[in-house]
Amino acid sequence: MLPGTRGLTLDQVAHVLVPGRGRDATGLGLTPAAAARVAVAASLYRRIGARGGRIVCSGYKSPADGKGPPWTTPEAVGEVFRGRPEADAMRSELVALGIDPDRVRPERRSIDTVTNLIRSEHEGHFGDPRPVAIVSQRAHLHRILAVIAPRALRRPYLGVVVPEPVEVGEHPLTAAFSLLIASALPRDPARAISTAHRRASHLWQTAHLLGKRTYH
Repeated sequence: MLPGTRGLTLDQVAHVLVPGRGRDATGLGLTPAAAARVAVAASLYRRIGARGGRIVCSGYKSPADGKGPPWTTPEAVGEVFRGRPEADAMRSELVALGIDPDRVRPERRSIDTVTNLIRSEHEGHFGDPRPVAIVSQRAHLHRILAVIAPRALRRPYLGVVVPEPVEVGEHPLTAAFSLLIASALPRDPARAISTAHRRASHLWQTAHLLGKRTYH
């Protein structure tokens, strides 16, 4: 684990948040790094699930990801997605791993890590204000815990590390972008979501055009 809110321990955590980590070449499945997050989240939830919390799977796709055929779900009537959102792919994997589908909530509209957390919090996906464990690889978690979660979450939080064969760092611009997206957001939830989404879309599309190797 990595510490987040001062004094919070895993024994106090009720919910699990799994931010997206990319889709495969078809636009319908997950990258190996994303699948690894799902496996750790499932294991963690088996430990804390008796507390009645939820696993929130968060993510649509990055702004530069144009893969996949049109995809719809009865849960989002009238919406057509480009490929399957990461959130729905992660939920399918969790259910296949034996997690009760009623305990898994997809947040399928966010486009980067800041909007992962903003939407998961402000759209009510957790269902209550109890603490959350955020599941991700180490470098990503450091950015989440230091830069994003203090500005995006309104609940206690900590991090749970997903092991990697070789730890992969992040581009130096990534933390700066996250800070720009998450800083001074409106207090109103709807305005915070729209502001973060607009900033994230602009910055990450610009980074893609410039050819920067960044992780959202």
